[in-house]
Amino acid sequence: MLELLFIVALIAWVVISTLQYLAGLPAAPTLLAAAILLPLLAAWRSGVLARQGGIHFVRSRRRPLPPERFYWPGTRRKLGRRVIMSALVAFLAWPLALWQPARWSFDHESVTGWLAGTIGIVALSEACAAIWLYVRASQRFDHLAPVAVGWLRRGLYRISDNHEFLGEEPLPRQKRARESVY
Repeated sequence: MLELLFIVALIAWVVISTLQYLAGLPAAPTLLAAAILLPLLAAWRSGVLARQGGIHFVRSRRRPLPPERFYWPGTRRKLGRRVIMSALVAFLAWPLALWQPARWSFDHESVTGWLAGTIGIVALSEACAAIWLYVRASQRFDHLAPVAVGWLRRGLYRISDNHEFLGEEPLPRQKRARESVY
């Protein structure tokens, strides 16, 4: 019990120290706005992207129907291009937003900081929404579809010897008999 309390206190100390460091930065208002707006914009954009791409099965519990299966390869490529472009824009905008932080004035550096921060927030939320939609839709077709998720599931399968990490594959006869005891 004491170890758990120590771990919780250590994590709380790291979080508080990080937040104090970020609050001391000149770009703290931009980072705070990003922390608040990023999840909201990403959730909204994922719904819009699902409607635009015709992949409504992501929001439902059903398996994709044949027309959706036929459109998925093209939609997957569009989502991949969207992730790359928005991540590139965010990668270029965030250093500018941190280098010229936004202030409550209308001088050149402040306006540049506000503009770069806005572009960075919008681009990063677009990238997050497209990545979330890509992973979620890929999981509907194949449980090991995104390569990183597939590696993670295979690793968890090897560590735990549990078939549920690999999806809906049936167990071999020896493992079914062994797990029925539990």
